[in-house]
Amino acid sequence: MVNNQREEWGTRVGYILAAMGMAIGTGNIWRFPRMVAENGGGSFLIGWAIFLFLWSFPLIMVEMVVGRKTRLGTTGSFRDFVGRKYTWMGGFITWVCIFITFYYSVVVGWTIKYASLAIGGAFHSGVDTNKLWETFTTNPAQTISFHFMAIVLSGIVVYFGVKRGIEAASKFLLPALFVLLIVAVIKSLSLDGAMAGLAYMFTPDPAYLVKADTWLQALSQSAWSTGAGWGLYATYAIYTRKKEDIAQNALTAGMGNNTVELLAGMAIIPAIFALAPSAEYMHQAMSSGNTGITFIYMAQLFGKMPGGYFMSVVFFIALAFAAISSLIAMVEFATRNFMDFGMDRHRAIVWVVAVCFLMGIPSAISMDIFNNQDWVWGIGLLFSCLFYAIAAIQYGVEKMRDEDVNPVSDIKLGNWFVFSIKYCIPVIFVFFLGWWLWQAVTWYPDNWWDPKEVFSVGTIVVQVVFAFAVVGILNGWFNKMIKRPYGSQMADSGKQNAKLGRGM
Repeated sequence: MVNNQREEWGTRVGYILAAMGMAIGTGNIWRFPRMVAENGGGSFLIGWAIFLFLWSFPLIMVEMVVGRKTRLGTTGSFRDFVGRKYTWMGGFITWVCIFITFYYSVVVGWTIKYASLAIGGAFHSGVDTNKLWETFTTNPAQTISFHFMAIVLSGIVVYFGVKRGIEAASKFLLPALFVLLIVAVIKSLSLDGAMAGLAYMFTPDPAYLVKADTWLQALSQSAWSTGAGWGLYATYAIYTRKKEDIAQNALTAGMGNNTVELLAGMAIIPAIFALAPSAEYMHQAMSSGNTGITFIYMAQLFGKMPGGYFMSVVFFIALAFAAISSLIAMVEFATRNFMDFGMDRHRAIVWVVAVCFLMGIPSAISMDIFNNQDWVWGIGLLFSCLFYAIAAIQYGVEKMRDEDVNPVSDIKLGNWFVFSIKYCIPVIFVFFLGWWLWQAVTWYPDNWWDPKEVFSVGTIVVQVVFAFAVVGILNGWFNKMIKRPYGSQMADSGKQNAKLGRGM
């Protein structure tokens, strides 16, 4: 047993803000408004809200229990929480999140670049924002430089630890983000014609309620934007006190994440309704993808908007704050897993920053590689979610509810928690995975199997199976090398030690 990490959050508010900052990222601001607009407005919001309770909340609470009880990162936590033969599942979760960190740092670099452009007044009337975006993303010196800036900035925050680094940054970033988004909403709704966009956003369209795509996209948004099942909540839970309210913290973090999404939607959708010169333009904006709507069409609209300079600064700084807060969590996630092998924080963070920078360079210089990695490991996250559900089932969902969550929570969980973990999440996983793979087949009907295609089924199979093979081979090595930390509740359970088949 090692006694090298006794860090704790300074305050409950600081922990909750950090958890919200972890969940709130670019997807809240650039993907959510697009999904609402493309999937029937209020109809999408109905499915999005339902899946928050059937998928996201239960997984968030499972993660919090696992992290708090084991005091280990994702790989080691599966060894101690479920059993030695399941360690590879935690290893896979670690692999997926770290590979996402490689290219997400590139995204954060984009947001920093565009915040600087906004401050410099680049989005004036007449500017070709499409050319501006293309020029930037095809300039390796620029994209690599901002990628480096993003990963180093996040690394510096994590270097100072949980309380003085992550918590302190979160106490600034999250309140500032909320203020900036509220200002953006007020300005957006003041535009002529903006109320039509607001009405569309919150009015359900019955035709979309019977479309499978609406519900599956709503699930996608809830699953990916809340960060449930990534292992990030489990990582932050390592530093909580034993009596920390799990249910209330999960609810607060999840609702805070969704509040930011609603604010982003209320800032973007009404603005596009108000300023779009034609219905065709509006359709092009909404169907232009996450980067298109953000870095091309929104940037273009700022040049047409009264007070557009101020709004561009507010919007892109808010986007950068959201992106950085998530990257900080990912860097801490990787750092914590390095620390479980006996490294101190300062040495681990140097390794994490160096590896993430080098491994992110391909995504920084090639949009095809970037898009491929986003596609593959976005699907990989579905397996991560399933593995947390399996961990809870193996441990005992009722036991988790009755012994680990309810005794420390003001909000008491009922049977819906058990039902969601045991039945909803496994069933939804099968349909969700099948749906996305079928989408890929329709995109490449003749060569869906080809691993060289950016969004093919073949590229997922090759990369995900390779990851499974690596962590499976290393399962025994993980079990041997990961150190048991100070404060692990699992270490105090003789019954659990017997189950794992090892002594101290």
